[in-house]
Amino acid sequence: MPRACNGERSKVKIMVAHITTPVTVITGFLGSGKTTLLNRVLRELHGERLAVIENEFGAVGVDAEFLVTGGNETIIQLANGCLCCTVRGDLAKSLQTLSTSAEAGGFVFDRVLIETTGIADPGPVIQTFLAETAILTKFHLDGVIALVDSVHFFSQLDRVENKAQIAYADRLLLTKCDLVTSTQLEAVESRLVDMNPRAELLPLDLHHAPIADVLKLLFDASAYSFDYVPLMELKQLHGYRMTSGNRYSHVVPHHTGDVVSCVFESDRPLDLERLNQFFDVAQRHYGPRLWRYKGIVFAEHQRPRLVVQGVQSLLQITGGTIWRAYEPRRTLLVFIGQEIEPDWIEQGLRLCEVASV
Repeated sequence: MPRACNGERSKVKIMVAHITTPVTVITGFLGSGKTTLLNRVLRELHGERLAVIENEFGAVGVDAEFLVTGGNETIIQLANGCLCCTVRGDLAKSLQTLSTSAEAGGFVFDRVLIETTGIADPGPVIQTFLAETAILTKFHLDGVIALVDSVHFFSQLDRVENKAQIAYADRLLLTKCDLVTSTQLEAVESRLVDMNPRAELLPLDLHHAPIADVLKLLFDASAYSFDYVPLMELKQLHGYRMTSGNRYSHVVPHHTGDVVSCVFESDRPLDLERLNQFFDVAQRHYGPRLWRYKGIVFAEHQRPRLVVQGVQSLLQITGGTIWRAYEPRRTLLVFIGQEIEPDWIEQGLRLCEVASV
């Protein structure tokens, strides 16, 4: 259930999944190739029926002058180039318009792509899919894809917005890889892993990769699905080790300047009421500095694993797949934000653990 940090304690509720239209959010640094990417998706034959919502920047729709509209695609430009708190209303209206038109016999689409301007924080866009009940009945966020300019990565990293884009991403696509040395590319990859250890990190050749390969990188991230299980990607974390056989909990922190990511793991069941209280306190404690938190929870008295999706002060906890008999039941949660404290997070989550009997 979506929640806002409003000073009142709210209950954790389990949401029921139903069939909705997948939405992919494309973000990235200025000059990283988002418009080039969209041009390919819109121009080349691929069999997908797409609706594109493009967020332009500036009074004149510069990006729109370069976008090509294909036979099966629709582009909707948002009026305001700056994504701020008001974007939730504008974006929700655009999505509702697309849905209403399709239901009335208009343009029918299989997927929605949302392109955000390179200077915007993608957080408000993501919050739309956690806070807008009318949207949740028809659309679901499949994933956030961030394009990273390998050439100018370090020179652009001082902007808070760029750090946020990396933190929110479920997939990080590196562009212009052929213009840097292998040593330079490794340095970029290492920094990205430290900043967002849960994101997939993949190269993207914007100009030569077959369109089928491009679409594979954009679609079916399933990062916000009810059955999403980040276990395999967490196994691959730098410095992260999986342990079995003993009851324990620990946090693995990563620090990159003021951006901190940490992973909490525990094989003890968590008490849902205490977990709800922890998230309430964490939201108040960190405010907008708590960019992204997600993972799975092994909860007491719950048959399915619980899937946690959080963006700043908005939290969604959903029921996932049933634990299989052979699966180790454990909680895995990733937190990313500005100057967050791994020890503080670990202490709070340890208090949610149910004592052994």
